[in-house]
Amino acid sequence: MKPLLKPLFVALVAASSVTVLSSCSKEARQEAAAESAVESAVDVTEDYCELLESIKDKDSAKKAIDKMDGLADKYAKVAEKGKKAGETPPDAEAIAKTQEKMKPLVDRMTAALTTAMPIIAADPELMKAFQEKQMNIAKKMEEASK
Repeated sequence: MKPLLKPLFVALVAASSVTVLSSCSKEARQEAAAESAVESAVDVTEDYCELLESIKDKDSAKKAIDKMDGLADKYAKVAEKGKKAGETPPDAEAIAKTQEKMKPLVDRMTAALTTAMPIIAADPELMKAFQEKQMNIAKKMEEASK
């Protein structure tokens, strides 16, 4: 190799290596961020299940609904973590893993909602407050994911 081309070749190899390593590093960071978002989603969903399960009567429903603002903030943090995971969609394995983690919680939440909703729906004011808190959760998640 000619003496002038050797430094250029070395520079190109080095630049290629840096590009490959930084891309691997970016993928690793995105994967770690996605895993963190899933773990946070599991934690917040557990909190939500506990909140719903605490509803036994009108008074406990009022207390639970009042605590939903804290859930909205937690769900917003989950959305922020999801955003940090990047725009690359998860692969089929990651989706299956997430669904596996969430399935018991979804079943638990469904059961808790089935029990809590008749109590909440029996009082129009409680129902309105519950719906407003649900909308607040959705709004904060949307804002955080932008």
